[in-house]
Amino acid sequence: MADGDGSAEAGDVRNQWIAAYQLNQLHAQLPEQGEGRRVFARMVFFALDGAEKAGYPKRNADAVRFNLRGLLIEELPPDGDPLWDPDALGADVLAALPLSLQRAQAWSTDWTTRPRIEILALRTCKNLLGSMRTIADRVTAEPLRTQVDQWLELWPRLP
Repeated sequence: MADGDGSAEAGDVRNQWIAAYQLNQLHAQLPEQGEGRRVFARMVFFALDGAEKAGYPKRNADAVRFNLRGLLIEELPPDGDPLWDPDALGADVLAALPLSLQRAQAWSTDWTTRPRIEILALRTCKNLLGSMRTIADRVTAEPLRTQVDQWLELWPRLP
């Protein structure tokens, strides 16, 4: 126990959740698992929820969630579940972004001179948007598709 406050135990619990998500993520990424990949992905999401409750940063958990959802949307056929719907993923990604498009555009022009917290916000945008790079063409709902395209146009200029 660190300083008697339980933080060592909290770190241990967080690390156990992280290990659980990483193991399930490995299986969810294996093509030979077929449709079972969705089950492993759901276990990833469950473990990430536990890791977040134990102090794992939400922005990191969301990046993992979104990237895994994007991979399975790209590699598996639709099954009617909104979790694997490109429009739902696009909406979830945009909702999780910490900045407006206009602010991100403005900050991206001189990001190397920005305060660390602003650079982190820009980097978070880039990490969260990564999942959309491979499935953006599958997003069909408007104005969602236009918004995703605008963000992806900015993506290369983000740190």
